[in-house]
Amino acid sequence: MSLMLDTCAFIWLTSSPDKLGYEAVKALEDIHQERFISQASVWEIVLKYQTGKLLLPQKPEKWIEEQTQIQDITILNLERTVIYNSGNLPPIHKDPFDRIIAADALYHRMKILSPDDPYRHYGCKVIWQ
Repeated sequence: MSLMLDTCAFIWLTSSPDKLGYEAVKALEDIHQERFISQASVWEIVLKYQTGKLLLPQKPEKWIEEQTQIQDITILNLERTVIYNSGNLPPIHKDPFDRIIAADALYHRMKILSPDDPYRHYGCKVIWQ
């Protein structure tokens, strides 16, 4: 099974791995698990950096590319079908990034590494604790 890291899981993996849940760490240590992040996470990081809500040691375009290479993470291209499917998810959470990440994980049949509960309500398989 492949893993989709949500935005905070990706950031914590690269800068504060002690914040990752026990099961998330175990999944990340499994060499048979492919790791991915959504284009939505890239967009979210860029916007948070631009507004000063996220401090990075480099501009996002350099930092993200370096970290995905170091951590062996693939950035998924965002399919229009995923965007359309995000609009069909139940209205339980309004964060557009989380909705896209959930739709992306569902479309690609991936488990999500995240401490956030809304993913479970969308029907995603979540790994964290």
